[in-house]
Amino acid sequence: MRRSSYSSYSTRSYSSGSYRRRNRRNDGNGKTVVIIILICIIVLGAAAGACAYFGVFDKLFGAKQESTDESSSASEVQQSSEKKEESSAAAGSSSAQESESSAEESSKPELSGEFDENVFIYDKQGYQIFYGTEDTTASYASAVSSIKKSVGKDVNVYAMSVPTHSLFALPEKYKSLGTDEKAVLSSMYKSLGKDIKTIDVAASLEKHKDEYIYFGTDHNWTALGAYYGYVDFCKAAGVEAIDIKKLSTGTIKGFEGSLTAATKTDKQPDGNKVLLENPDTVTYYNIPGNRTCTLLENGKSEPEEVPMIATFAEGSNSYSAFIWGNNPYMHIKTTLKTGRKLCIIKDSYGCAFAPFTTANFDEVYIVDPAYYNGNVIDYIKKNKYTDVLIINSIMTPSTAIRTDELKTIID
Repeated sequence: MRRSSYSSYSTRSYSSGSYRRRNRRNDGNGKTVVIIILICIIVLGAAAGACAYFGVFDKLFGAKQESTDESSSASEVQQSSEKKEESSAAAGSSSAQESESSAEESSKPELSGEFDENVFIYDKQGYQIFYGTEDTTASYASAVSSIKKSVGKDVNVYAMSVPTHSLFALPEKYKSLGTDEKAVLSSMYKSLGKDIKTIDVAASLEKHKDEYIYFGTDHNWTALGAYYGYVDFCKAAGVEAIDIKKLSTGTIKGFEGSLTAATKTDKQPDGNKVLLENPDTVTYYNIPGNRTCTLLENGKSEPEEVPMIATFAEGSNSYSAFIWGNNPYMHIKTTLKTGRKLCIIKDSYGCAFAPFTTANFDEVYIVDPAYYNGNVIDYIKKNKYTDVLIINSIMTPSTAIRTDELKTIID
């Protein structure tokens, strides 16, 4: 159909033969048409000239150009705006990605802690939470000051209170469960006076906090932790610390200490499951040299000669390997000729500490106020001791009964 229609239209309209035949029949009319056309051309030409003279075309085309420029400018602004929006969107996307990354980091699961009885369990270990205050240590500081006054100016008196494991191992959010150990220690040391040599071991222990310096199932420090305290003591006493790297060691495995015992209840007669699954190892160091150790053991009326380290200790009593644990006293004589004698007045923290001092003094007399009967000041004066060290956990000066025990052996 399209081809038939197209052929019919072409034949009728564009047939040169028929177009010439119409022109021949209307010659007169053609002349009239020509004249009219010429008149129209002349009139249009005159009108165009007048428009050009008065700038009509400039205004018309100038306005059009301005309109075009404005449209172009508007287009550029729009494109710029779109680019800025794209850039902002990209930046927003980047910021969102960073926020998501930060959110992922902050959403990483943190270890949580909880109390089991009075023991705080965190990261498979047990901790004491410190509740002492500056007021509770004031009485203890007064008792220590009286020791210095009693022994006289010729005897060196040192005070060392060791922070708990919590200070170095617990996150800040859990340290806030108790009071500030460093603040309490600082206040106590300041109240002792300048004639007593205070030994703040917190800085040294902080440097070694990633080492095995405290037990996880017991409230005491390890022999390694005690060694760092011993190094600080040697600096204060003006003696050279023995090199721990040159010492041979012994170990006792399977130690389940005081913190495990403190979690025993009717429901869990053996203690906290986490602590039971992560027992400690007691490492002791063999101090070279010859010595004689005389021990007055709890429940006995007469002292007896014993080795300094009770290597047979085991199980929950493994910490007692150090000088046989807490007893009224142990008297150690060495073959050194230093001219110096040291009396150690201690709680359990002194047990792991004391063996190292036998490398520096002719005699070491170790007293535990909780079990000792008699006046230790009289013993110090009578036997001409040159140095006295009061060493304990920060828990001891923060406990009234421990301060009372100290007073009983110095009054």
